[in-house]
Amino acid sequence: MKNFVGAATQGFRTVFAGGTSLFWVAPIIPLIAIVPEFVQHIAEIRMGMFESRVAFSALANDETRWMFGYAKIAGLFIAILAAARYWGGLRESWWDLRNIAWKPFLIAVVLQIALAGLLAGLEQVVPSSIKDVVDLAIMILTLPLLVYLVGPILGDHTMTLKRAYSSGWVKAIAIGVFGFLAFWPAQQLHGLNHEWAFGAAAWQVWALMIWDTLLVGLMACWMGSALAAGYLFGEDAEDHGSMAAPEPAA
Repeated sequence: MKNFVGAATQGFRTVFAGGTSLFWVAPIIPLIAIVPEFVQHIAEIRMGMFESRVAFSALANDETRWMFGYAKIAGLFIAILAAARYWGGLRESWWDLRNIAWKPFLIAVVLQIALAGLLAGLEQVVPSSIKDVVDLAIMILTLPLLVYLVGPILGDHTMTLKRAYSSGWVKAIAIGVFGFLAFWPAQQLHGLNHEWAFGAAAWQVWALMIWDTLLVGLMACWMGSALAAGYLFGEDAEDHGSMAAPEPAA
């Protein structure tokens, strides 16, 4: 129990203290999410989206907004992965894509896409009365796929699908718990920022959107740090010798 408490404490420290510290130890990481987020907010304000809730709903799917939205989504995901790599042991080379274990990573991506397709297909055939049960069962059974995806991103060349299922359950649960705690509260506040902006004075809208932009950058850093904290749960984050690619045989 003592080891579990220590590991959990270290995980929370990595997620929230470590994630927040990226704003000054590696500011380019939050900026990857912040810049496109703020650019989209500028477009939304100029389009008049915050004049009212009705205006926001009417323009939510506007092509101009989504032109910036795609860049925002890409920036968010890149920042999350960058934060994960930084706290996953690649502080000096988080930007160097050569240390990703590309083969298992690409296999993991294909499996995630296949899983998404399976879930979409089940939506059409599973009775609504048992849909929630089936969704939960599939989510539990496929949790190790998340470990199989995160490991290669962090440069773990030893991660395999077999290893993810044989010894990755604790990591998968830790990733899920830390990820939820990093995302859910920040996402709720993100939504409230928009609610508060509807019909507000121009200076208030700008102030709220500047704060919201910083919040999104912080959320990206927390979520990426959560991936690293979960994957390294109970391990020494500084010791990654076992994750290196094996040396070729002599």
